[in-house]
Amino acid sequence: MTIEKQVRQIIAFNHTWKRQRELLGDNSPIANLLKFRKSSLQVELLRNFPEQVYLVVADDNSEETELLYSVRLKKEINVNNVIRRDVEHLPARIAEEYLTEDELTRCIKG
Repeated sequence: MTIEKQVRQIIAFNHTWKRQRELLGDNSPIANLLKFRKSSLQVELLRNFPEQVYLVVADDNSEETELLYSVRLKKEINVNNVIRRDVEHLPARIAEEYLTEDELTRCIKG
């Protein structure tokens, strides 16, 4: 799978998750499944493209109750005619649970 295809999938799952959450609520099983799939694709992205992707602590999560990382691309790509450097937010607890300490240390920048 190419990095572009994986980024498109992450964005699609993120948008679908948010729509389902709005329609069915935060505790909806389908919304939670979509959110988890988005996060698992982000972990795969970090593992499959370690030279092209990194994490930074999200500075725009003041209304969130948990620490979030922003998944970032080192080189911008065009996704559906939108230039992207950001590949949505990943909860720190998910990154810590599914990435090894070495992977996490390598991924986190500044």
